[in-house]
Amino acid sequence: MRVRKMIKLVKNHSTMSDGAVFKGLRVLPESVLLVDEGRIVLHNWRGLLKLRVQFEKKLLSQDTTYVIVHNTYTGYFHWLLESLPRILIAKENFAEFFVLLPDAFRDEFYRDSLDLLGIKNVELIHPAIIYKVPRLGLPYLLEPMGSFSPAIVADLKKKLLCASLSKTSTRVLPNIELLYVSRKKATRRKIVNEREVEDFLSDRGFTIICFEDYTLYEQIIICSEARVMISIHGAGLSNMLFMADNSDVIELRKFDANLNHTYERLAGALGYSYELLYCPAVNEEQSVQDADLCVDIAALQALMK
Repeated sequence: MRVRKMIKLVKNHSTMSDGAVFKGLRVLPESVLLVDEGRIVLHNWRGLLKLRVQFEKKLLSQDTTYVIVHNTYTGYFHWLLESLPRILIAKENFAEFFVLLPDAFRDEFYRDSLDLLGIKNVELIHPAIIYKVPRLGLPYLLEPMGSFSPAIVADLKKKLLCASLSKTSTRVLPNIELLYVSRKKATRRKIVNEREVEDFLSDRGFTIICFEDYTLYEQIIICSEARVMISIHGAGLSNMLFMADNSDVIELRKFDANLNHTYERLAGALGYSYELLYCPAVNEEQSVQDADLCVDIAALQALMK
């Protein structure tokens, strides 16, 4: 019953590519992210009035139920843990619907995750167009961004894992119990002494992988075998969702005045053990999202003990 209460069906509302849903000059709060301080305000009435003048208008079919699940934040973490749970809510409430998805969402994980959840009907929406939707389902989450319902993440984990197990990979996947996820192929936020970290962990039985080398299906299967995951702060840690029960997670992160607890909260919702190792940044003035780190091997060894 709780799931069914987290959806709003509205008629003759408008939306656009940032996910905001509005009627007239008022944004529906359920269409934007909830943070600890309340709902994020994307547009005031002046901004909406300006957009209505500048943007092209398009009317969608009156005979179709559309659902919007994305928000203004993009990327793997937000899609996996904020958008996909909303799709599950929609599936609980509608026998058939089209997902409104920004045309800019072109990474393979968007398509693959929708496929895993059995979503075939997608309507692409484009920037600089306001879409008027005669019938719009708006599923939303009660937890603020960075917090997670144990029941919802467990349901998402079960459905994605079961669907992935039914897929056949074209290659033999490694069976990994101890997993170190590297960001060396990323454009920012890397470990500068990566080779030293990899040598240390390899000697202790860890397998080093980059998720960029695997499809979403393969990432899910690999993580389902893991009992320990170590990685720097980033979207790769989102894949702890698929690990075995009672697993252990170690996050490597720049000190940030005790602000970024997203992955600690996710580990808690999943029932995992979680440890955090603060690492000195190459440039301490950079944010957690940008700073390269140097891992203290002795500190990592002490934490693992």
